[in-house]
Amino acid sequence: MNERERDEHDNAPTNNADAEAKATDVEQASDADDAARPLDEALRERLRATAGQGERRTLTALARELSQLPADRARVALEVSAALAGVGLRVSRAFLRAVPAAARVLSADDLRAWGELGRRLASADAETGVSFFNAGVAELRVVPEAARALLFQICTRQLTLSTAVAIETFARAPAIAQTTSDAELLTSVFNVTLEIARRSATHSADFLNQTPHVFAHLAKFETVQTKIAHAALALAAAFAVRAGGVASDLWATLPTATENLSADQVLALFAQTE
Repeated sequence: MNERERDEHDNAPTNNADAEAKATDVEQASDADDAARPLDEALRERLRATAGQGERRTLTALARELSQLPADRARVALEVSAALAGVGLRVSRAFLRAVPAAARVLSADDLRAWGELGRRLASADAETGVSFFNAGVAELRVVPEAARALLFQICTRQLTLSTAVAIETFARAPAIAQTTSDAELLTSVFNVTLEIARRSATHSADFLNQTPHVFAHLAKFETVQTKIAHAALALAAAFAVRAGGVASDLWATLPTATENLSADQVLALFAQTE
């Protein structure tokens, strides 16, 4: 085997791997195009019925850029944008412009939930919907995915009762998420908030907004802080199921009620109260 043959032989695995990677990329792009094509046609039909020529060009160009996204997100984005076009073209345009950045943060399911939340906001007030999409979702990076899905459910529930409360909750959630590094604990907080929101938007927002103060107080228990926090949330969850907003009142009084108690006394108090 001469030197050239040896080089070709040595490089063969690398070349094959590169070829396979390129083939995979092409296949994924093809899948995205195939998935998006019928929806792209649906969007075009909606635009022909509602938009002027210039607006159609803008929205169609934005829709084409979605082909750069993973297939599942591209499909969801086109579905949502078509639905938004029926609410308002400015709303659909704001969504399409925000999608590429949002798709780097959100899963396909979260992208759909975000779009649906914006659609509901826009149905009540188009400008609010536009502002919602313009704000993007970059700050949601700090919210774990499981808690993020609950956040969209909370805001959707609150929205049926109060638009202002839903918008505030969505905006404040990232800061609240940063008060704990325990994803399971944060998910429990959002689960209780969702249960309260079934009855009261205001009380659910109050519960969420009080959480940083409660967690700061529980930090004094140091090594058993997480154990006590989970016990406190279990108690709050029981109250939320039975009496809705009363759980928010309980949460607000927890720091004062446990101020001079030891960890064992706090756990005993929670057990007796529940």
